[in-house]
This record gives sequence, structure tokens and C-alpha cells, in this order.
Amino acid sequence: MQRIERHFLFLTRAAAILGVFFLLLVAGLSVVDILVREATGRPIRGAADIASLLTIIIIASCFPAGLLERRQIKVTFLGAMMPGMVNRALEVFGALMTALMFLAIAYYVTLHAQRVTASAEYSMVLNMPIAPWWWVATGCFWLCVPAQFFVTVAEILGHPTQEHEA
Repeated sequence: MQRIERHFLFLTRAAAILGVFFLLLVAGLSVVDILVREATGRPIRGAADIASLLTIIIIASCFPAGLLERRQIKVTFLGAMMPGMVNRALEVFGALMTALMFLAIAYYVTLHAQRVTASAEYSMVLNMPIAPWWWVATGCFWLCVPAQFFVTVAEILGHPTQEHEA
């Protein structure tokens, strides 16, 4: 299990690093855009286009690592009051429902990416194709599915949450 988890961690953290890189890029672009506006009275042409496209990736890329490292918000007060087997059953149920939810999200984001591709949508100012960005986000959401199913299997087998180094 640990070997499989290491491979998943490498892949999901690579996606998260991409998201953090894009987040820093959007932050830097925002600062430069503000400075240019102050100096010239005009914004950087297309800065909003770039920021909106990068934001799609920023959001989607953080989910796989968060799921695999079990860093999502959980409400555990009911399980804490129950016997150990009931608490464990609730953990497995929660992990399975999360996996099914991300399966649905990945499916619907795929449908959206297909619609964007079919309609050949482009950004407003820079006239950049939007579909490739949605396909990268789709890939990130599909990466969530096996990651969360791995977590579900780990819960079923009783493997505790690993402490992952940042």
C-alpha cells in the first residue's frame, strides 16, 4: 500500500505544484497589472483572460493531493460518540461517498470540456482557445478518482492516515 501511495503522492503533488505555480503567476500578474494601471492609466491587455484561464487549473490541481493526504474537512462528532466499528464504518462510508462525488464531478467537468471544445470558445481579449485549459482541469479531476478510491481501500483495510511531509 505504501509503494502505491508514494506513486500517487508524486503525481498528485506534481499537480498541486503546477497549481501553486499558476497561483503565484496570477498574483504576480495582478501586481504588475496594478502598477501598470497606476503608471499608464490602462490595464495590461488580456491580464483578466490569463488570470481566469489559470484559475481553472489552480482550483482543479489542488484537489488530488488534498484527497490523497486526507486534508479535506470532516465532521467527526457522530463517529467519536459511537463504538469503534461504527466509527470505522462511517469513515469508510465517507471515503466512498467522496470518491463517488469526485467521479460525478470528473464526469460533468468532462462534459463541460467537450462542450467548450465543440463550440470552439475563445477568450474575450486575447482570443485564446479555452478548451485546452478545461481539459487540463478535467485531467486533474479524473486524477482525484483513483486517489480517493485508494483512500477508500485504505480505510476499508484499516490503514491509518499517513503523516505526509510537505
